[in-house]
Amino acid sequence: MIPRRFVSSLVLAATLLCQGLAHAQSPADVAAARDLFRDGAKLAQEGRWAEARERYMRSLALKRAPLTLYSLGVANREIGRLVEALESFRAFLVEADLQNAANKPYEQPARDAIIALEKRVGRLDIRIAPAAPPALSVRVDGAEVPQAALGVPRIVDPGEHTIVVRAQGYREATTKAKVGEGEQTAVTVTLVRIAPKGPGPGPGPVKPPGGGTPPIVPEKPVAPIFLLAGGAVAFASGLTVGLIGVQKASDAPVQDGPEAALARRLALAGDIVGSAGILAAGAGLAMLLLGKPPDPPAESSESSEVSVQPFVTPTGFGLVGRF
Repeated sequence: MIPRRFVSSLVLAATLLCQGLAHAQSPADVAAARDLFRDGAKLAQEGRWAEARERYMRSLALKRAPLTLYSLGVANREIGRLVEALESFRAFLVEADLQNAANKPYEQPARDAIIALEKRVGRLDIRIAPAAPPALSVRVDGAEVPQAALGVPRIVDPGEHTIVVRAQGYREATTKAKVGEGEQTAVTVTLVRIAPKGPGPGPGPVKPPGGGTPPIVPEKPVAPIFLLAGGAVAFASGLTVGLIGVQKASDAPVQDGPEAALARRLALAGDIVGSAGILAAGAGLAMLLLGKPPDPPAESSESSEVSVQPFVTPTGFGLVGRF
């Protein structure tokens, strides 16, 4: 708890401050600053330091006064914002007219507070590797560190702090550092260079929408289709020859004559060719169902087309093939 003597001094300071603010150019701002300072003093008396700090900061924004700086330093110190408290006390000593009766009682307490706080604040020594990269930007707990302050140990409140470093041509680096009360901690932030974009490999397989592995396009089953088509042609040819043989057999005058013998040979040839066609078509169908195409035929300088045609003569029958 804050001593009652100090609270009484704050109340007296508030009264004197109000008298000093009367000379401000904007009466409305003076009135608002006076009310905010009074609220802050009352909250400080109740030990509600965070709320008191908020009132003092608003009052200071409307009217910068030495006693408001001192009161803000006390509030910051009570809630652990040691760096801000240190700078508030220092600003009080610089800006206050210490010969003024309203400020004189707070001179020595401010000096004592500065000595104590300088021993309590931590210091963060930030080092960048590689040194002096182009367009360097350093932020500590979200606050930008000015370029002129880089390379100098930075006072911080005790606790954990987040350091973010950016530089042209390097990846953003984030590091956390814990600093104890009254300690100086050195932390090195190592930057990783961004690899330059060179010529990439040639176009690869087209990927489907949404990513994933491109679909495998199956090869056309040429051999099974060829066997099916060839078998169908052979079967049709055999059926045709067989029908011719049957027709000739029915037209033959006698069963033992040459016309009857030719008809029988034609019927036999039709059966052979038709059976071969059925076998070929069956093999092609089996290949399609099992998905196992046969070995590709050897390359030839001649045409790869294959055709089979039956022939019939008055003295016999046969097959003519071209490969």
